[in-house]
Amino acid sequence: MKNWKKLVALGLSTIMLVSLVGCGGKEKPSSENGGKTQEGSLEGTHVFMFKSTGNSFGDLMYDGFSEYMEGKGEKTAYKSPAETTVAAQVQMLDELITQKVASITISTNGDAGYDEVFKKAKDAGIPIVSVDSEATPQYRTCHVNQAETADIGSYLVEAAVLITLGVDYPGDGKLEETVKSELAKYKGDEIKLGVLSASIDTPVQNSWIAAMEEELSKDFYAGKVSPKLDKKYGNDDLTESTTQAQAFIAENKVDCIISPTTVGIAAAGQALKSANSEIKLTGLGLPSEMQSFMPATKDDDAFQSVCPYMMLWDVIHLGAVSAAATYAAVTDGYDGTDGSTFEMDAFRDYEAQTYTTYTSGEGTAVLAGAPYIFYKDNMVDWKDVL
Repeated sequence: MKNWKKLVALGLSTIMLVSLVGCGGKEKPSSENGGKTQEGSLEGTHVFMFKSTGNSFGDLMYDGFSEYMEGKGEKTAYKSPAETTVAAQVQMLDELITQKVASITISTNGDAGYDEVFKKAKDAGIPIVSVDSEATPQYRTCHVNQAETADIGSYLVEAAVLITLGVDYPGDGKLEETVKSELAKYKGDEIKLGVLSASIDTPVQNSWIAAMEEELSKDFYAGKVSPKLDKKYGNDDLTESTTQAQAFIAENKVDCIISPTTVGIAAAGQALKSANSEIKLTGLGLPSEMQSFMPATKDDDAFQSVCPYMMLWDVIHLGAVSAAATYAAVTDGYDGTDGSTFEMDAFRDYEAQTYTTYTSGEGTAVLAGAPYIFYKDNMVDWKDVL
């Protein structure tokens, strides 16, 4: 968890970057029309691919990726499909391999359907690093994990329960202790939680949902919070996510919606606010997109807002860590085996760091950080940063 000085410094550095872009500095490549509008050869270019275009989470990760890579004198490109599907990414990946790109860093749209094109990339000597959502273990160098899956699942459930109980974020990170204390006193109806996720087969969201279910199996929730999550999927599309949020409102069966996707949480925020619903909201969101649905200052009553508090991590830094892993794979022989390491240079307010690879599922990963809570005491500092 960052200290206050680091938060302020990150905010200042990000604002400086935005100012530079606005004044004729480095311009981000266009990703409109499926990311195909950028002219010129991509041979030797490090490509960052997100799930689809028009997603601020991916845009911010690319900001960090490109800034780190270009600081090394490397060329970068942002190439994402218009549709949030495996097929759309596979088609674009095939085109990139043909163009002899230097590397591919990707957040995938699913956990199957990529093997043929990933094998083609591996045979061509193009390393693959995944970030946010995992690529096939046997074909990737490593996966850059934004935070421990179990931690994210626990934080999301704990936040949703406290919000349902009308309890402000403790401010000390001790969510579990507070949940145990509050549930011990709770005598009301069983709390029911809903999940508005991305697609039904998106690896990263599914791993977080599994961690939420594991969290709900703990003894102190028994009889107080339903172990079953009401799950709906918006495919990381604003219109579909809004429709699913409206379904939660119409059914009126859940007390709080958890949305582990920035598109979903923003759509749910608008739907709940427009309907003046009593259902509350938490999840993973960008402060800039959620400021209309959250308390603005520390003096506000958080529960007058749709989303009293939520969480995420430093998305820009996450992109930079994925760039460091990719750069090490291309230039320094980093192979992503368990116990292998790579060096990341100082980035903005972060000091230089050595990352150690660990076994994760059937592949390997490195850990970039930890969840960070956005709430009424710090929204004013973050809404113009992320």
